[in-house]
Amino acid sequence: MESSRSNLSDVLLRVRERFARLPAATPGHLTVAYSGGLDSTVLLHLLARLAPEAGFVLSAIHVHHGLSAHADAWAAHCAQICAALGVPLQVCRVAVKREGHGLEAAARTARHAVLAQTTADWIVLAQHADDQAETLLHRLLRGCGVAGAAAMRERDAERRLWRPLLAETRQTLQAWAQAEGLRWVEDDSNTDERLTRNFLRHQILAPLKTRFPSAPANLLRATRHFAEAEDLLQELAAEDAARVRFGEAGARSRLRALSAPRARNLLRYWIAQSGAQAPDAARLDELLQAVRGEGAVRWVHAGHAFCAWREMLWCEAAEAPQPEAQVWRGEAALPWGAGELLFTPSTARGALRLDPAADVLQIKARSGSVSMRLEEGRPTRLFKQLCQESGIPAAWRAQLPLLWRGEEVLWIGGVGGAASARAAEGETGWRIAWRGPDGVTR
Repeated sequence: MESSRSNLSDVLLRVRERFARLPAATPGHLTVAYSGGLDSTVLLHLLARLAPEAGFVLSAIHVHHGLSAHADAWAAHCAQICAALGVPLQVCRVAVKREGHGLEAAARTARHAVLAQTTADWIVLAQHADDQAETLLHRLLRGCGVAGAAAMRERDAERRLWRPLLAETRQTLQAWAQAEGLRWVEDDSNTDERLTRNFLRHQILAPLKTRFPSAPANLLRATRHFAEAEDLLQELAAEDAARVRFGEAGARSRLRALSAPRARNLLRYWIAQSGAQAPDAARLDELLQAVRGEGAVRWVHAGHAFCAWREMLWCEAAEAPQPEAQVWRGEAALPWGAGELLFTPSTARGALRLDPAADVLQIKARSGSVSMRLEEGRPTRLFKQLCQESGIPAAWRAQLPLLWRGEEVLWIGGVGGAASARAAEGETGWRIAWRGPDGVTR
């Protein structure tokens, strides 16, 4: 028993040290994802013991999946334990929608959606070293890359996740709980080996630990090596992104100059920075070949379109809102699809002589045949020619903003204004700028 008490003190000490290493802004509120099982029960008791000295507010959240006949009993158990500890508990019922996913993945998605709604500074999860080993094996079997092999991180600041038990084995947690006389529930699905994680736990890791007792610790160490390698790849990608400069002229040539592995690394980074999940290897190679080529590219993935046109590379929404015709009455700005139009009084060369008080000036997309002369003495050019000469991607042309006065086109977004509408030298006119789908103002 004395040895168990010592283990208890050691675990508490390690969790205290990990708490001290959280980012400088010490969290005021931690909430435990509390299932009622062994792992989260140990975590809840550890943090309840640590909270008074560390000064944080502690709460718990229990996600009621409704997948087991015991689900109501588990929720009641969690409420009883939290009440005894004086920890506020929120029970959230969810409907698990499989929609083509496995039961494990669907339940996890529903659970994470609930956790993401909490206002706590950190959501504390009870995953431990054995869970990390299962995660690594599962991802390797799916052919993951370095990022996937890094598995779970102790801290995920973006999603406010903290896993203070990630370096502890399940055996250590069980000894801790038994020494403290804790009560927990056993999920009946944990023995169902049709579920991938249970198969890995019982049929792969259990016999592996018999032969190699340090397997969980060694696999944990491997994930840390992978995480370090992934961090270095991210640093390299950030440096390459600064050189390539997406959205600026010449980006495509600068990307072509990179080796294929380095370019793939940069594309993964670009996609992630755009807010989309990484594609599989085959799809990523498809994008790489396209953008290193010469033709126009509009590669759609996860609600985003990654585009190339001439020497430009940019990302835009896969489905931009359809712009509606509108009258300009002198406003400084007007929305236009995924971008906007900006109107500024100016005496500079190229300003347009416009009078929104006297004329009906309408912003709308091209209608029928359109042509315009940009400079006096130069020929009138067709809309397609003007767009080609100005480097406007073909995919944008149907939604390009045009300023009309009756049947006359006075200005085309990204192209410029008509010579016939130019203000005289020294005369105050208007300059119009258009922020396009790529976020660049022209």
